[in-house]
Amino acid sequence: MTLLAMMPVAAHASTTDVIAPEDADQTIQVWIRLDSDKSNMPNVGVNVSGEGVDEDVVTGEDGKVIIGLEEPGDYTITIDESTLPPEAGFPNKNPRDITVSSGQQGAPGIFLVSPENPEMGAAPAPDAGNGQSAGPGFWTLFWPKVVTGLIFGLLLALAAIGLSLIYGTTGLNNFAHGELVTFGALMAYTFSGIFGWPAPIAIVAAVILGGVFGYVQNKGLWKPLRKRGLGLIPLMIVTIGLSLVLRYVFAFFWGADRLSLPSDPKPFLTIGSVSLRFTDVAGAVVAIVLLLAVAFILVRTKIGKATRAVADNRSLAAASGIDVEGVIRTVWIGGAALAALSGVFIGYYQSLRWDTGASILLLVFAAVTLGGLGTAFGALVGSLVIGVFINVSTLWLPENLKYVAALVVMIIILLFRPQGILGRRERIG
Repeated sequence: MTLLAMMPVAAHASTTDVIAPEDADQTIQVWIRLDSDKSNMPNVGVNVSGEGVDEDVVTGEDGKVIIGLEEPGDYTITIDESTLPPEAGFPNKNPRDITVSSGQQGAPGIFLVSPENPEMGAAPAPDAGNGQSAGPGFWTLFWPKVVTGLIFGLLLALAAIGLSLIYGTTGLNNFAHGELVTFGALMAYTFSGIFGWPAPIAIVAAVILGGVFGYVQNKGLWKPLRKRGLGLIPLMIVTIGLSLVLRYVFAFFWGADRLSLPSDPKPFLTIGSVSLRFTDVAGAVVAIVLLLAVAFILVRTKIGKATRAVADNRSLAAASGIDVEGVIRTVWIGGAALAALSGVFIGYYQSLRWDTGASILLLVFAAVTLGGLGTAFGALVGSLVIGVFINVSTLWLPENLKYVAALVVMIIILLFRPQGILGRRERIG
């Protein structure tokens, strides 16, 4: 078997080079990106082998190459590391095995290259006049990181608000909340990446299933444990156990490799040095609309006022005739749906795998704590602060230390304002 319509890839192609006609039954999409800023890496040699295939191709200017296959089966993708820039570092997994199902289009083969220099990947500035290229200016690097940090903060806020409301109404520190994020991302990948559904339908289905998952968790586990009077510390330990169980269930069914949601990597909106994809803009807009909707519901609607009353004083709310269990059920459904949507757009923002939610759980808790425990608006503010500091810190810190800067900022703010940015100071004694 050979690759369909195989042809040499131009070394300086301006768009993705498709190495197969549109009637190819199945395709592999190889996408090579720099881990620090998710920029694409062109002109990188790639070898695809398996099922009688052993062919060399080169990525286009968008860092991608699509390879058409006559038959499904197991294939191995190998990056020619000698074609990477010397300072770029190494791929996260090379070679990589991938199974292509019958009729599967765009089977993901995404590679993240970790640089030794966190600024690697930025376009070089014009010649400085001494025969050497000057590095990009500070503001050229700064503003894209601020904008992408704000977008990541908005996506983080979708998960953080749900976690904050669950804590406010039940007092539960849910360490399995990250798995609600992962669940949403994996559902979207299953519907759009495997079943081939249109992205909007796949996203809506993932959010609905996320809400159902939250309802099932509350109905089958947390409500019975609350009725038995289990203390908050044992409940917290149960959430840790549930998190581990769900994580390895995800790994069993979806594998341990990184997965990629089908999307167009081309710039959709460019303002100065800031270049955003369509999924970045769409994620930010949807997050803003939903966060405004949540704010309206909490402030203006009956269920929102009941939720705030339960969060303020659960016993008094029950004595006032509020259906506390009904409020908690609604919060679980809404919080899980928001977490699932957060996972979907985080999957578009970077990539996803079985522990995506667990990897950002500390940031979610940090955002909730920074904003003020139990306050939805505080979770939003805390998420934006965390998101911006994570990205901007990579101007000075290595990429693998970017979470440290955000957590240090959180500690400094809490030293001066222990209740959080929007939290209320509690009386002692």
